[in-house]
Amino acid sequence: MALKKKPMKPKPKASPSSPPRGHSNGTSTSTSSVAPKSTLLPTIFAAIIAFMGGVLTPPSLHAYREGMVGMSNSLDSSISQNLIPQVPCSKIDDYLHAIPVHGLHVICVEPISVGVDGKEIPDIHESQRNLAQSNALRFTLYKGSHAGPLKRRVVVKSQGQGIKSISWHEVKMNLIIELLLVPEGKTQQPWAVFTALGDRIVGANDNPSTGNGPGSNSHVMDTIATSGVIVVSQGGNWVWPGVREGFERTIQLAPSKSAPTKKPRNITIETLSLKPLVVSVKGFLSEEECDYIAEKAGPSMRYSAVSLKDADKGRPSSDWRTSQSTFLSASDDPILKDIEYRTASLTRVPHSHQEYVQVLRYGTDEKYDAHHDYFDPRAYKSDQNTLRLIENGKKNRFATVFWYLTDVNDGGHTIFPRAGGLPPVRNHADCSRGLKVQPQKGKVVIFYSLDAAGGLDEYSLHGACPVGENNVKWAANKWIWNAPMNYVKP
Repeated sequence: MALKKKPMKPKPKASPSSPPRGHSNGTSTSTSSVAPKSTLLPTIFAAIIAFMGGVLTPPSLHAYREGMVGMSNSLDSSISQNLIPQVPCSKIDDYLHAIPVHGLHVICVEPISVGVDGKEIPDIHESQRNLAQSNALRFTLYKGSHAGPLKRRVVVKSQGQGIKSISWHEVKMNLIIELLLVPEGKTQQPWAVFTALGDRIVGANDNPSTGNGPGSNSHVMDTIATSGVIVVSQGGNWVWPGVREGFERTIQLAPSKSAPTKKPRNITIETLSLKPLVVSVKGFLSEEECDYIAEKAGPSMRYSAVSLKDADKGRPSSDWRTSQSTFLSASDDPILKDIEYRTASLTRVPHSHQEYVQVLRYGTDEKYDAHHDYFDPRAYKSDQNTLRLIENGKKNRFATVFWYLTDVNDGGHTIFPRAGGLPPVRNHADCSRGLKVQPQKGKVVIFYSLDAAGGLDEYSLHGACPVGENNVKWAANKWIWNAPMNYVKP
């Protein structure tokens, strides 16, 4: 079905009224310094390629640190202060996987001292390391965030006044070469570098300025040097490293917009699946917030529609989906606005990437057969509205944050029938296989429709199982895109 147009500023965009219906059938260790001229040839060659493919492209799609939690060390602090990494390299195992993750790379960054002979001067203990005494950065790269024994090491030496004078461009060229990073393209968002807690540091298309303020080369390099562990995402958006099933990570959420002086809140993220990546957070919403959302949505609930693929034109939505739904705007609603920013803080993806919240109601036996939340451009060739919306595949739904607003004692599970790499399904209404998540009031799950490289993840197939007798399931979701969409207002 055609997607509705919603006027907004800047330029009006189409807003999807419903989700798409989707039925889917070793490197050796080495150390190199970029200071000697003899090592600059491959860097210059890569720089030319990157310039043609990256510098001449539009500015980064991400506002600098928009919507993120400011949890990194003070970036304007004096370099004479001792280095206390945001996440020290001793904690790097909390970011590494037994099997490589496409498009997600983890790096240990260590300030070191290099002598005039190009050799590293034995350093002191990490907790006593002083940036003012360092003149180089050592990068230990774990391509694909892989915990295997094979990794690369690169040393970038300062040519000026300490760590801050190291050129981001020089570091960037080394990352491109060692990690085989792909520049922005027709269907590829620009890659980006993050702290280990999800703060965006710099992107492929960013050109740091001179000086010492935010966005300057000095600021970028100081952040990288003091981060300890950094993460590179080929797709340009933060993805919580799953590590392994059952892995738990405690993070800090930004203070509420309505109570900015309130102490930041800690929550625990648990990995439920690596393929697709699904994580769970208990107690993300209060009981009062759950009740408020359901009550506000009640009067406008209608039986749900779906965006039909070319092959499904003419069929009723009820062939796959029998729930009721509505969209809510957070405009002039401080409770929903707080939850929107809390969602941005949880995902570390800017608020401007979100759609309106969709509220769902499932009564007895109501369900939604397995589908994908992303729009596969190959399945919408005759739907010009959808192709314009996704820019022929460059933009897409990146992640879904699914909120459970009620407990359900019987049925109503969210199912991922291909979890763990299971083969394609034949019956999309089948709720007997895969990962099943039981609704629990206040809990949310995040699942990623795109992988860390920005590609469609066919394993993100998911559905809503029929609700049992005398039960009602209320839920809501936030679709998050891989680029700003300007549906929601600041």
